[in-house]
Amino acid sequence: MEDIQNRMCPHTCTFTTDAGMPFHRSGRGLSLTPTLLQIQSSDAVLIRLWDVRSRQSLLSFLGRRDPSQPWIMLENETHLRANLKTHLKYTELNGIFNRTFYFRSDSDIRMVHGFIVRRGQEATLLPPHWVRQPEMEIKNETRLMAVAFISDCVDHSGRLRYISDLKKYIHVDVYGKCGNLKCGAPRHATARVRVDTDPCLRAAARKYFFFLAFENAICKDYVTEKLYNVLYYPMVPVVLGGANYSSLLPPNSYVDANPHTPAALAKILERLAGDPQEYESYFKWKKYYQPSTVGSYKVFCDLCAKLYDKRLYESNTISDFHDWFVTKDYCRNASFLP
Repeated sequence: MEDIQNRMCPHTCTFTTDAGMPFHRSGRGLSLTPTLLQIQSSDAVLIRLWDVRSRQSLLSFLGRRDPSQPWIMLENETHLRANLKTHLKYTELNGIFNRTFYFRSDSDIRMVHGFIVRRGQEATLLPPHWVRQPEMEIKNETRLMAVAFISDCVDHSGRLRYISDLKKYIHVDVYGKCGNLKCGAPRHATARVRVDTDPCLRAAARKYFFFLAFENAICKDYVTEKLYNVLYYPMVPVVLGGANYSSLLPPNSYVDANPHTPAALAKILERLAGDPQEYESYFKWKKYYQPSTVGSYKVFCDLCAKLYDKRLYESNTISDFHDWFVTKDYCRNASFLP
């Protein structure tokens, strides 16, 4: 059980990460092992899709529904991966959820892995541990072209094939389970790696020009922690995904691989690496902005704030969950694939 106000959120909520994840506003207690009575007395219940085995088991656990209590679908993966554990058919969940906690912009609460703030007054409004200083200095050492850290080899975007083809034209090293190099622990959302002091990323920044922040799926608004991790370091991120990157990142801070074949991208990266002045222009944004990778803390603060908003408790049921969760993810293959 944890008090969200400890994270310096504007509101106070109490929650438990045990099964069912009941959520309370301030002033109410909660057992670490929620009983049916405690679930029913909560202001809201978070239901992580990854752990749902079946419609019957979920409804049996939650008990009789109170129409005024939001049942919130929680997931940080796309529909392509969210049922890998249980192989659940999403049509089984029609009519169960009435709110969503997801990465898409049309969710009730947005699941984000990081964010960018302007330096100065905007940054001072945030808790100090939410805003960490990026490295500004670009080392004048001999550097290789590109690096990727990939430990999830389930690939719906074609990124592994893209990287394989890219290697035909430029040097690319791949660390993690999907490559032949190793360094430290896996870097994914649940690993809680302190990226601004991570020795492997710090070493990579001295060794490579570019960091391949390629997503495992190309879906609407889907962007993960790997992009925000690299923003602390003097490497230029190369992105491949379905997010609107221009709305998330400062101008001239990344290279978008989406419109390019591996051969075309290789030419772009070679040109940038061979022109120190143009390459260094990709770090000018750091004079005006700074990154934060405490997205998980921030989004739970956002959820807590929602519990104080009466609109969260208005009648709303997702009758066709498959349509909302699958169809409206708008996933696609990478443009370079046939």
